[in-house]
Amino acid sequence: MEIASLMSLIGLASGFVGAMTGVGGALLAVPLLLTLPQLLGFQPVTVHATTGLAMVQGLTTNLVGVIVHRRAGFVSGFLLRWTGSGIIVGSLLGSVASRWLPGRWLLLMLGFVLLFCSLQMLRPVPEVEHEADFAYPSSTRFIAAGLLTGILSGATGLGTGSLTIVLLVHWLKVPVRIAIGSTLGISLLAALTGTLGKALTLQVPLVEAFGLSLGAAVGAVLGAKASHHVSARTLRHILAAFIAVAAIHALWRCAFGVAG
Repeated sequence: MEIASLMSLIGLASGFVGAMTGVGGALLAVPLLLTLPQLLGFQPVTVHATTGLAMVQGLTTNLVGVIVHRRAGFVSGFLLRWTGSGIIVGSLLGSVASRWLPGRWLLLMLGFVLLFCSLQMLRPVPEVEHEADFAYPSSTRFIAAGLLTGILSGATGLGTGSLTIVLLVHWLKVPVRIAIGSTLGISLLAALTGTLGKALTLQVPLVEAFGLSLGAAVGAVLGAKASHHVSARTLRHILAAFIAVAAIHALWRCAFGVAG
């Protein structure tokens, strides 16, 4: 198997999960990128290359996913405008700064952020389906949430989906399906600037990125369509499970060493 083919399979799986849950797929892509190549006899992917590839994968998944969710009416212009503006600035700052952060520190940050998100997603929330039934609070809170998630996700390569979903649903009380669709749109803005920052600092291997993007595009179409037939409660539980596994994996590698 060629490395590009392996990356396409990783992209397919992570794109499906990302578009279905709104997290962009990096939650699954990151641990797979860190382990599968080496297990199958390829050159190990370093932490910095992994975060760069995760940004590329997120860009593809978010772009395709938001198109499908928007057609179903699950993308909010209000969220794209205000939360997205904070994320653009934060993601660029975080992604560029990550160039000078040790790989072990990136994994430690990644693990604790994911663990927090997993626990939050298990909490019950009102199952409101339509944007018309929701009153948006102050735009300042959405900008602040975007800035925070942008900095953290840009540094770890996670994309903005996991933290944004948690803050929108549990802090700002946005309906789950609106949060999922809008988060893909918000994350698309961050992925554009985040990928630029990773590319300018030479953290994106081109062959691997190409294969990853092809698989992610197909997976995103399938995942976004599947999410429209799954209950919001089930989506939250699926998301929490993926986040927990990724958190444990990142903390394990941080504790026992990793190539940076």
